[in-house]
Amino acid sequence: MSTSLLPNPEIIISDLKLALKEFKSIEWKEQVDSTNIILLREAKSSNSQLLRPALIGAHYQSSGKGRQGKKWSNLKGNTLMFSCAYDVILPPDKIATLAPLAGIVACEALRKSIGGPGSNLLTMKWPNDIYYKEAKLSGLLVEVTRPSTGKIDFNHNVIVVGMGMNLNHAKELSKQLDRPIADWISVIRDLHLDATQISHSISDLVSLIARSWMNALDIYKSEGFARFKKIHEDMDALRGQFIDVYQEGKYVLTGESLGLNEEAQLLVRLSNDQIIPLLNVDVSIKKLGTS
Repeated sequence: MSTSLLPNPEIIISDLKLALKEFKSIEWKEQVDSTNIILLREAKSSNSQLLRPALIGAHYQSSGKGRQGKKWSNLKGNTLMFSCAYDVILPPDKIATLAPLAGIVACEALRKSIGGPGSNLLTMKWPNDIYYKEAKLSGLLVEVTRPSTGKIDFNHNVIVVGMGMNLNHAKELSKQLDRPIADWISVIRDLHLDATQISHSISDLVSLIARSWMNALDIYKSEGFARFKKIHEDMDALRGQFIDVYQEGKYVLTGESLGLNEEAQLLVRLSNDQIIPLLNVDVSIKKLGTS
């Protein structure tokens, strides 16, 4: 088993409780099935005592999942994995926007955490994957459910945002998954930062992202998506690229990626100049010529 880059769960919990005083519940485990599943299960349970905002992380997930039901590959102690649950009051037509919003906010937080000119090498591939250069660094999974207890009104939902980020062993994962994979320790080294401090900065990174999601949900509720659309323009991994679009594994269309609209849908211009807005449900995007 590889050496862990993560501190002991007890240390992470202690640090996060100091940093995230707004959070009502914070846990970190050695191993769980899925941090998203735990928070969704709690939200739907009529006997739930879990208060929100809530955060749970784990050194290893036996049933970690990504978008479209894909399994999240993780190495124990070398993958940062955590989920947050938030109460949101939003109409149904605003819920789909939350997946791209979560990716934009997480990418911006990672950029802030390292600072400097090299931070712009961190980009977001719609709907919410985070890339370093041309390799995937992190994936997010956003799921929504209705709370079984404490409902405020018809538009009361619980949003669960799960994040998995490779900390180390990108080369091994690239071979295993047969596609370019990045890791956080390589990002740190590339930008000439102190990689020996990575384990000490994990709690700071998690708290920055968790609070950023919480604040972004409040902003989105009051102001809409416009501010985040602007932020996305500077981190768009697909803008101006020709892409292939797949739905449920089947090829759908090819076109030029034009960025996001006000509903966080990806705009694609076809060869006949027709512009198609894409929903993020069951859609996969590949740059033209990639496997």
